[in-house]
Amino acid sequence: MGIRSVAYLFSVMLLLVSFSGCISEDGDSTDTTNKDMPVVEDFQGLDYVECMTHEDLERCWNVFVPDTVDLSEDVPLVIDLHGNTLTMQMQRDLSQFDDIAEENGAIAVWPQGYDNSWNSGYCCSTAGEMGLNDTGLILEIVDTVVANHSVDESRIYLTGWSNGCSLSQKLANDHSDVFAAVACMSYYLLEDPSPDYSPIPIMEIHGLEDQIILYSNDAIHLPNMDAQKHGAIQNLQQWGNMNGCGDKTPDSNSPSVFYSVQSYTDCENGTEVSLVTLYAADHNPYEEGIGVFVGNGGTVDTNGIAWEFLSRFSKATEE
Repeated sequence: MGIRSVAYLFSVMLLLVSFSGCISEDGDSTDTTNKDMPVVEDFQGLDYVECMTHEDLERCWNVFVPDTVDLSEDVPLVIDLHGNTLTMQMQRDLSQFDDIAEENGAIAVWPQGYDNSWNSGYCCSTAGEMGLNDTGLILEIVDTVVANHSVDESRIYLTGWSNGCSLSQKLANDHSDVFAAVACMSYYLLEDPSPDYSPIPIMEIHGLEDQIILYSNDAIHLPNMDAQKHGAIQNLQQWGNMNGCGDKTPDSNSPSVFYSVQSYTDCENGTEVSLVTLYAADHNPYEEGIGVFVGNGGTVDTNGIAWEFLSRFSKATEE
């Protein structure tokens, strides 16, 4: 972690020079849109925070380009969205998708939600109460990263936790033309299917002992009537219907000691829809604990499961 922190500080200093258009000489933030963002040469081993003004608010994100990125080819991009009350750095520490990116030569990005929250539907956040266009924000971040790095636009993936998982699924629903696959943790799609949705692979990972977003339904957010129809199984079935998977029940069930994977494997566009059920995990499905959420105690490599699912899919191979 010490080396990473030093590299992080160096990268931020370097970025302040490289992206001087984002900060004025007196240190005040200036309005910046994608068209004003400078396009820089491809680089490796850089870890930086970039900001822009979106809906009159300063919005920032952390980009990690590991040394393992092959500059001779376009590489995958993973967007990792934090949960409500968390920060982008906390999500990075929790999910450890920087390790996944380094091991697999991918670029990873952690956006920061307003007041540590996202507008992903009816649930529980400052961003939702304000009606912020967070899907538009993520699309602008993707455009900026693609402009500045060698990204394979057929392999742009979404992951995240809780509020970040529901935003991941909202992004998949609203902008299935952009993202190749989703594999996220501990929440559901909180809106009706978009008429423009085209099937992409979806995985949701959920702890059976989740005390915040219940496995059976989203009852903690009652009396919102929509919450009654949202649970892990219902979410799996809804995405199965949206992906044209045919059968009312999954055609694959793979149990193991600490978790099981139920899947629809024969869906439109060559896609799959999966639910990973962790038998002994609470709202935090990751290996490490955070606050009152103890995690799964190292029994299940959830971020590894998510990456293995994501990395199998590319929009270039969709049928």
